[in-house]
Amino acid sequence: MKVVVDISVTSSAAHPVGPQGPWDAAWASPITGTNPALVMDFAAGVYGSGGVSAPMTSVLSLTRNSDATRTDQAGALELLGPDIARVDHDPNTFAPRGLLLEMPRTNLILQSGTPAGQGVAVTAVPHVLSFYGAGTVGLNNAHTATIVGTGTYPARTIVTFTPAAGNLDLTFSGDVFAPQLEEGTEPSSYVSTATTSVQREADVASVSLGSWFDASQGTLVLSGSLDSAVANDRILELDTGATATRLSLLWNTVLGKPQFQVWDASVLQAAIAPAGNSIALGDHFRVAMGFAANDFAISLNGSAVASDTSGSMPTGLTTMRIGRSIWGAQGIMVCEGLTYYPTRLSDAELQALSA
Repeated sequence: MKVVVDISVTSSAAHPVGPQGPWDAAWASPITGTNPALVMDFAAGVYGSGGVSAPMTSVLSLTRNSDATRTDQAGALELLGPDIARVDHDPNTFAPRGLLLEMPRTNLILQSGTPAGQGVAVTAVPHVLSFYGAGTVGLNNAHTATIVGTGTYPARTIVTFTPAAGNLDLTFSGDVFAPQLEEGTEPSSYVSTATTSVQREADVASVSLGSWFDASQGTLVLSGSLDSAVANDRILELDTGATATRLSLLWNTVLGKPQFQVWDASVLQAAIAPAGNSIALGDHFRVAMGFAANDFAISLNGSAVASDTSGSMPTGLTTMRIGRSIWGAQGIMVCEGLTYYPTRLSDAELQALSA
């Protein structure tokens, strides 16, 4: 059920008193007050580059060759058309979470709006079954289990298993809403199906580096969560349109945290893991990275800065990619915000910005 709440103001309007700061003042660096050259705050709905505020679509390019769902401002599932950015919301508090970016995933269950007993072909790799409601889903043949739902939306029942290769039979009873069976270990956003399985295509988000970008140095700050990832899935990448030369923030499965890598003409210049504890997939995190020739550094969640003082700065960077590499290394990510400063801020500022 979608609830619409009237929050219109009926009392007299309040007018701010005194001079107002520039639109991007809230994102100035905390020690030197350096203004950002790029702001994309998906949670707050504020965007701009080169000191000019602009709509999200003027700053970010987002393509997706299919429909996709999100949780809207009222906490309900909403279907959006192709190439529409999905700013997701918490289904309980309705607060905006950030930009939802996902790899391609296929819902193997047919007629997911009114599910009935069926068999689907599966391979012997991890699968995840998810649904809303307090009903029951039975599994037989390739895997045997009886899964009882945990309650009505937004409570989502999630079960991961590895079936044998072959036919998996599913039966449904009671209240089962939006069932989804997909390959993977974590569920992605709901994909509605009819008479055939349906694939939600990848969200491809990028920013063209303009005159506001300093090719010799900079600082990037990103906050959000990585809900599902395998080794080397990208969180953020700046590249030339090819993989040989890039600045990358990627997921390191061994360390359980992001890692900052710098490549120039296929030669690794820096590979820096931030100090501090590992983080779990799904945990909110905030990371700050500074870069210039012989001066690369990273701080995660306010940890001490880890650095590398030897290495060349990649040249010819043209594109910033969020949550995905140029060749498609992508998990499930929510980007709360991304800010770029056209200077290598101090280590003290990196630590403060990541806290």
